[in-house]
Amino acid sequence: MANQHHLELLRQGGVNAWNTWRRAHPAILPDLYGADLSGVDLSGFNLSMANLSEADLHDANLREADLIQANLVGANLTKANLSGASLIQASLAFTELRGANLSGADLSGADLHGANLIEADLHDANLNWAGLTNALVSEEQLGTAKSRQEPLL
Repeated sequence: MANQHHLELLRQGGVNAWNTWRRAHPAILPDLYGADLSGVDLSGFNLSMANLSEADLHDANLREADLIQANLVGANLTKANLSGASLIQASLAFTELRGANLSGADLSGADLHGANLIEADLHDANLNWAGLTNALVSEEQLGTAKSRQEPLL
């Protein structure tokens, strides 16, 4: 269950208040496990190393959010906007990303094994060293991503 204090800060403070709080408390890792954040505007939020596993983020706006090393295992990101988001080394195993916008997102080293990427927009997404074992994704989708190193299928 999500930490209620973290959830209240996220929902009520806005991006500036949240990011200021994160800078003031760098040792605190936000616990948003299983939170219902569907449709919420989290664009530009610093969610690095946050626990968002099993969170409901469908239709959420995470444009240009910092999700570096975030735990999103089993989260629902259906039709979420993750364009330009930084998901470097994020854990996205078994995550629902159907129809998500990941254009221009940095997924370097991300763990996407078992993730559902059907109909996701991967245009110009960085998939260097991303783990895609058993992920539901088409060759056509991967062809639109940019990668110097092949994703790990």
